[in-house]
Amino acid sequence: MTDGAPHSSWIGRDLPPIRRDGRDYFVVGHRGALYLVHNQCPHRGGALKFGYVDGQDRIVCPLHHNAYAIEALIARPTTLRLDETANASVQA
Repeated sequence: MTDGAPHSSWIGRDLPPIRRDGRDYFVVGHRGALYLVHNQCPHRGGALKFGYVDGQDRIVCPLHHNAYAIEALIARPTTLRLDETANASVQA
């Protein structure tokens, strides 16, 4: 990032596989929100989960090293935003 802010995006590569509606997903943390992103590189189908987040908030595919803006990936219709309040426990 060029604004000096701490890196705010990450990939949950150590989490177990996530399948929904016949598709593989992985968790992405971006700017304080969590997303389930389709685990397939748009270029050649590589598993984006095993890539990395570069300094420009792009996920770099481990297969051919293409980089995809996280903002573009989370805007796709297959991406699901996780709502943290849905599973929040009630404090006594």
